[in-house]
Amino acid sequence: MHHLIELLTNPWIMTPLFILFFGEYIPFSGWIWREIGLKLKAFGEWLLSSYENRLFDNKEEWVEEKKVHLKLNNIFARILFFTLSSVVVIFLEIFWELGFKGITRTIERSRLAQWSEVQIKKMPNWAVLTLFGAPFIFMELIGIFSLAAFVSGHFWIGLGLYLFKVLFFIPVHFVLHVGEAQLMAIPWFKRRYEIIIAILNWFKRSQTYVKVHNLSETVKAHILAVKNRFSQTVILLKKAFEHDDILSPECEAVRQEIRASPPMSKERQILHEKFFNCVDSHLQDKTEEEKPSNDTQNISQQKENYGKSKNQQ
Repeated sequence: MHHLIELLTNPWIMTPLFILFFGEYIPFSGWIWREIGLKLKAFGEWLLSSYENRLFDNKEEWVEEKKVHLKLNNIFARILFFTLSSVVVIFLEIFWELGFKGITRTIERSRLAQWSEVQIKKMPNWAVLTLFGAPFIFMELIGIFSLAAFVSGHFWIGLGLYLFKVLFFIPVHFVLHVGEAQLMAIPWFKRRYEIIIAILNWFKRSQTYVKVHNLSETVKAHILAVKNRFSQTVILLKKAFEHDDILSPECEAVRQEIRASPPMSKERQILHEKFFNCVDSHLQDKTEEEKPSNDTQNISQQKENYGKSKNQQ
């Protein structure tokens, strides 16, 4: 609590935050903010074109000193963009797609979430903003404390605080998703939301982000492939427990080919896939064969029961 009070009473922190959130309401400052926005936009385009993306066609016109200067600056820009891209991609694409997206969808299908959605839609705009802002501010404060713990050397405390912060992302995302129309009806919120989206779109235009994004897509594809393969293997094992003879002569021949093939070869991978499909199709055929026999047994059992009941009458 003591650290929180120090943070909230620190003028070097609270003054920039106050200007950032409420500076546009200072009288006669509208043109200043417009000029700042135009300058920042021009600086962002210059940084992408001159340093990060290196769109220099006339390399012959460079002087030697200028070339070295640009090369050094480009290295620093790429390190900066690579670090930011990795953080953004890991959180927004890998963690979100493979973790939080499924959790939030499960929560949104619950009765409590459906009831909350109806109640949020009935709320006035300022109430939805309060409902969104309270956990968001608390989440960011926890993030500041976790960063301070990391810097001071308390790794496990910082990690625990950060994981606790991540939990607040779910209600924040839920309120933003459900009450988006009400939040966008507030001009103050809409302007800041559009600024954040514009910064993300600008960032995604960099070459470094595209490269890291492509790498993340490859990682996600491998993870999903392993996940799908694992689920297929589980299904196959469940079928195998239901049958004694899971290997037909064709499957046994493929298995012998796998044992004879060199390890870690492409041919062996193809044979593994062939073996899996062979066993799966064999089990499906046996299941289909058992269905008519089961139906025949049921019909004969019904006839027998009917005959017994008739004799009793």
